Amino acid sequence: MSDQLKEYKVCWKQVVDAAEKELDQIYAQFIESEYALQKENEQNENEQEKGIKMNQNENEACIQNSNSDLEEDQQEQIGQQSNIATSTTKEDFVVNQEIKRELIREVPFKDEILYIYRINYQNGDIYEGELLNDLKDGSGTYYYENGEKYDGLFSEDLIHGYGKYFFIGGHKYEGDWYQGEKSGMGILDFSTGDRYIGEFYKDAFDGNGTLEYKNGDVFQGKWKKGKRNGHGEMRYKDKRIVIGEWIDDELQPF
Repeated sequence: MSDQLKEYKVCWKQVVDAAEKELDQIYAQFIESEYALQKENEQNENEQEKGIKMNQNENEACIQNSNSDLEEDQQEQIGQQSNIATSTTKEDFVVNQEIKRELIREVPFKDEILYIYRINYQNGDIYEGELLNDLKDGSGTYYYENGEKYDGLFSEDLIHGYGKYFFIGGHKYEGDWYQGEKSGMGILDFSTGDRYIGEFYKDAFDGNGTLEYKNGDVFQGKWKKGKRNGHGEMRYKDKRIVIGEWIDDELQPF
């Protein structure tokens, strides 16, 4: 298990580094376009002053209107993400009755042999992977009867460690798990095209994270229980920027 954990840490570091690099590229493109817009505005001082006033008005109006702007295209996804959990609870996972077990292959791994089993369960689920003391432990793949799939690490019969989960709705999560729940660093891709990169706790956005919307808007900041809570920065596709404090997804007055 120690060798597998080392390999997992190296693999996950590569995933996180790649995600951070992608965010840096997006932000660099944003800065470049913002600089070009600023240079264009400088050609006419009157237009620049008008633009400043417009930006001030937009920021004031954004406090009142940002919820309506976001809720139409974004709020639904923020709310739904809290419900994107594994289809099997921790308790169900443990008591799921096994009806058949077979050894399907032996895999040489350094100085040992890994024994890969297939287990069929009464509810139609199937597990293929390693066992320890008759429990799912190590690397494995769990096929849910409803079409969902988990591929990654297990510990003492639970999803635990690094792994990928494919939801029937088209969503995909890749990252850290703790006893059957998304906890730690992860990337959640929605079927809509939205993407969250950041920290999770008990299956919800929690901690530092970035939510990239399909329409080009980006929120980067603090999250708590699946909602924006704390300091954050909202960058809109139309070049507006709102920096402030959020409480339960509500932007607070300046």
